[in-house]
Amino acid sequence: MMLKARISLSYGRREVLKDVELRAQEGELLAIIGPNGAGKTSLLKCLAGILKAKGEARVNGVDLLLLKPSERAKYITYVPQSSFPQFAFTLEEFVEMGAYITRGSVEEALKRVGLWERRKDRITDLSGGEFQLVLIARALAQGSRAVLLDEPTSHLDVNHSVMIMELLRELKWEKVVIAVLHDLNLAINYADRIVILKDGTKFWEGKSTELTGEVLSEAYGVEVLIREVEGQRVVLPGSAKV
Repeated sequence: MMLKARISLSYGRREVLKDVELRAQEGELLAIIGPNGAGKTSLLKCLAGILKAKGEARVNGVDLLLLKPSERAKYITYVPQSSFPQFAFTLEEFVEMGAYITRGSVEEALKRVGLWERRKDRITDLSGGEFQLVLIARALAQGSRAVLLDEPTSHLDVNHSVMIMELLRELKWEKVVIAVLHDLNLAINYADRIVILKDGTKFWEGKSTELTGEVLSEAYGVEVLIREVEGQRVVLPGSAKV
């Protein structure tokens, strides 16, 4: 399965996204990175139908931008940046909200993220990392064919960040998975392909193994180095020495 998009978005005279082309398919994890204000979150919201964009976003030929929300939910799920939950739903109740339209399996989704045994716990009692896993479980329960995640590892410790990235690495074989990532080290070590946005345009696209420090330096406006440390590529500030 493949998602292809060409998106433009404006607020009055201000262009937020300028004819951004995107391609993602099952079997690869696509990361979107770029400096603050580049349009990363706006792009995901356009694909999910939260923001009204110009252009098209097709999943196997179906233009998502033309669908009603209930129809679009069968094709695509948006997982926003996690914020502290305000209502004391149980995990089971919270995930059930994602399954409301498509009638997906709440049990299967919570088991997938390792939280089925805690299904009667209140989400207000969870840590930030655990709540992010519940957000992903709700997306899985929706049963859509593509999942868009906005900074799924933001504010999480290393343990939960790795856990979530490993989960996304598994999910890519079942769904189209696109994640906006702030952590460049997670992006280059877990994503198969990377898209860099800058000033609302696609600045660079390629395999994560092809990304260089020079490209990152130009995109972010600060010197960046990429070095290999014990078999992993590591992003470092330009003044750092390894």
